[in-house]
Amino acid sequence: MHWFDSQLQVLYQLAEAYQKCRNNSFDDAEETRKTRTEFINSVQELVDSVVKLSDISGCVAGHDGFILAKAGSIVDSDALGVMLQESMLIAERSNKLLALGKIQQILIVGEKNKIAMISIGQLTLGIVSSKHINLADTLSQDPN
Repeated sequence: MHWFDSQLQVLYQLAEAYQKCRNNSFDDAEETRKTRTEFINSVQELVDSVVKLSDISGCVAGHDGFILAKAGSIVDSDALGVMLQESMLIAERSNKLLALGKIQQILIVGEKNKIAMISIGQLTLGIVSSKHINLADTLSQDPN
């Protein structure tokens, strides 16, 4: 498993733990707050690390159209947050027609750049890069 996949696995586990805390009425507010803080801090660390990789210009994490973590060069983070939300919603609606299963990733390639959108629990991670890079190869490198 390469660097980015290992980071995603940690975030998936933290997102699941946070969701369980939120759904379990027996947990106290302090435990839920602690779990949420650990999850959000880990998301920001990942976002900060991703932009250290070559040819990655920006990285964000959003929820419900709002950017919760951001690093690198993002021209309009509010617009990007809305785009992440709407793209995932459209993909989820299309899933019913195409039977894709739970949407995990979306890739949009433009004339100059591309954006990869990755679902992590209730968050969507957006990675902006040059159109010409192999994103899988780039994300396999450890930025540290």
